[in-house]
Amino acid sequence: MKQLITIISILFILQTVLFGQSARMVLIEEGTNASCPPCASQNPGFDALLNQNRDVLTAIKYHWYFPGYDPMHNHNVEENNARVAYYGISGVPTAAIDGDIPNGSTFSYPGSPAGYRQSLIDQYAAIPSPFEISMSHFISADQDSIYIDMMIVCTEAVTGSLVAHMVVVEKEINFTSPPGSNGEKDFLDVMKKMLPNQYGSDIPNSFDAGDYIILQESWELKNIYNMDMLGVVGFIQNNADKNVQQAACSSADPLSPIYNTEATITDIMNIPEYSCLGTVVPEVEIRNNGADALTSLDINYHVNGEELHTHSWSGNLDFLESTIVSLPEIAFTVEEMNDLVVYTSNPNGSTDEYIKNDTMHFAIERAIIAPTILKFTIRTDDNPEENRWEILDSEGNMVHSGGPYTDPNTMISEDIEIYEEDCYLFKIYDTGGDGFILPGFYALYFGSIQYIATGTDFGSIDTAYFSVSTGTGLSDYNSNLKIQVFPNPVQDNLYIETFLAEPANVVLSVIDVTGSNLIQKNFGSQQNGPQKFSVSTSGLTEEFISYG
Repeated sequence: MKQLITIISILFILQTVLFGQSARMVLIEEGTNASCPPCASQNPGFDALLNQNRDVLTAIKYHWYFPGYDPMHNHNVEENNARVAYYGISGVPTAAIDGDIPNGSTFSYPGSPAGYRQSLIDQYAAIPSPFEISMSHFISADQDSIYIDMMIVCTEAVTGSLVAHMVVVEKEINFTSPPGSNGEKDFLDVMKKMLPNQYGSDIPNSFDAGDYIILQESWELKNIYNMDMLGVVGFIQNNADKNVQQAACSSADPLSPIYNTEATITDIMNIPEYSCLGTVVPEVEIRNNGADALTSLDINYHVNGEELHTHSWSGNLDFLESTIVSLPEIAFTVEEMNDLVVYTSNPNGSTDEYIKNDTMHFAIERAIIAPTILKFTIRTDDNPEENRWEILDSEGNMVHSGGPYTDPNTMISEDIEIYEEDCYLFKIYDTGGDGFILPGFYALYFGSIQYIATGTDFGSIDTAYFSVSTGTGLSDYNSNLKIQVFPNPVQDNLYIETFLAEPANVVLSVIDVTGSNLIQKNFGSQQNGPQKFSVSTSGLTEEFISYG
């Protein structure tokens, strides 16, 4: 979603609290493996040192793929490997402290766990932090899910490419016999899941003293050896230099509200990223951040500064409870970029004690303009009968449709002709609720690379707006090729995800602002369907690369 979230900030009204630097909880992150002989020799002493300092540090262990079998790696391959790669670690065991790979006279190689000393931990623990973190978690009654609340409070102004991580760990796993080949049977602080993923949650890049945010995540538990050993580690990291700003451990104690009357918007839904229709029916998620139950709230919204609409909500939400509110349809004049603004007011018929988290924006781009002849390609999976699609005009009339299909694992292509200039809505359904199982996919496009809609694991439904023009040549259209590029900024490896409607030769070029070619990599001939490519950027002279 293209959301621009207003920075959330507060000013504590506590006579005994003065903002300033906060005590630091140090974060230790180690790459390890159950079949790694050096891991077996270094981890016991390293873990003993960590356990002596649990009052000032917390730890996460990422079980890497090398050098051999490790069941804890297999439980979360992608995130274990991604986090080790984030630090550029090429061998295990290697440990980072607050984002740094330490080196010095005690280290046989950078980050060697055997090189850690009490003096190093004391050195990092003495560095003040600009944040305080409070975390709470609980496990569902049937013990199948964990729910986490994380409150981040800024105590000193800070800027950076900041992200927040919540990591579910199993604090201790004990095997009766070694699971790998190195003889280790006891493993501490094992990473089970990073929430929402290895990239963390975007938070504002600039905080003033008193600013705060509350993040909430949940996870359906998998591959847990001992439920009593579950815990959560939270931390804030600056991706620009990998510096960990603050860390914390979760407890079963609930968070404490700061204000009595405080409501916020946490999400805007049911809005397309691209539209040509000129109407939207927003859904918003509101949450009570105050100590008093939230029983009423005005939700105000407009697009591009046009007519303001107000919807009065009533209900009953306790602290940190949320609900989704469906708002009445709103019409607007479609521009190239359209700004939906939603803000709350009058919680419980009074003044919100903190207004900086009351507003949220959603950017809606004008939908792509297509010619009269389109192409639709689908590669069915094992359940072709689950898939059908349709194209509706602005009045809701069906103008084209297809499916359900009968032949599994089959490529099907057809031309679609639309002669009326209008705004159209494409919908594709999967009654199984899991989209397409790879290599299955769908693509609605024109020309060779102008995509209107594409997808694989979209759940039960995927949609896209587009308009049709009968008088514009293909060369006049802007490309809507959907490409995901990450991470940003990039230091070591750049990843590109896209898909091809037809077989093609793929060449990736990285250029600087002057147009000079920094990297060029030919991936050769690739089949149609979803594709993922990677290229190393470690040899570039610039330490970090950002892209637009």
